[in-house]
Amino acid sequence: MNKVQGKKTDFAPIKEDASRVIICYGFEAIDEENATWFEIYFYKKQVSQMSLAEVKKAIIHDIDERTDEKILNGYQWTILHGSDEGKQVKVWLSAEYQANFKAKHDAAVAYPDHVSWPMKYKVSEDEETGAPVYENFQSLQELVQFYLGGIAYIEQCYNEGWAEKDNIDFGPYEQALASDNS
Repeated sequence: MNKVQGKKTDFAPIKEDASRVIICYGFEAIDEENATWFEIYFYKKQVSQMSLAEVKKAIIHDIDERTDEKILNGYQWTILHGSDEGKQVKVWLSAEYQANFKAKHDAAVAYPDHVSWPMKYKVSEDEETGAPVYENFQSLQELVQFYLGGIAYIEQCYNEGWAEKDNIDFGPYEQALASDNS
């Protein structure tokens, strides 16, 4: 997948060059002449004849991958305590980190009398040095705020991905494929 910027007139749902079939989607006008869109490349050795089912599968897969990437790298948190206080960091939300955050949250909620505050937790890494960035949660409320913020962010990403998929009009792809077969 590649996001490109070009003239509006350059956009076509399906293009071909000497070696590739290019599926384009996500058209967004920038101004009267220019736009952006995403391109998915298939080398002709991979597909001899593109079908509408393959187009749909490729676009949906691409949107799902972008949604997953957004979840993984897009959650922002402002450090509340410690040496990085006030610093906004990207919280890496891999499946493992999500499970760890959930376990820590659930244990603190279920057994509040057994939790020692502050609770230190690695939430990110410094983008320049790779050094760990920690949050020192002072209370259950702070931990819950962090956890629920992550959950809300993930839900927002899914909703945006679903909306993008729901708004795809596959009619132009069907027409482009039909005209190629005539």
